[in-house]
Amino acid sequence: RNDCGDRGATLLLPWDRDELEFLNETLQKHTWHFWIGLWVPVARRGWMWVNGSRDRFQLDLGEQPGLCGTTRGSTIIPDNCDLDLQWICQREDTKL
Repeated sequence: RNDCGDRGATLLLPWDRDELEFLNETLQKHTWHFWIGLWVPVARRGWMWVNGSRDRFQLDLGEQPGLCGTTRGSTIIPDNCDLDLQWICQREDTKL
């Protein structure tokens, strides 16, 4: 998260499963796990995106605090936030 912030970006916030599928096809790293901007900050609050939203698409991943979202292929998988994995940053489009 900090690395993305240093680059003027955020961790990936996919809009839907189609975007995850597109990302999977583009990266062609079907067996790699990548951090995305999804986590469980506290108990009984559920999954939250790093921008504070909860409404991108339906997730059924359990709600254990301290878990973060990773993507493997086009699937979102909950993992321990302390794992050493690659990550994906995104920036907003620049309007000309």
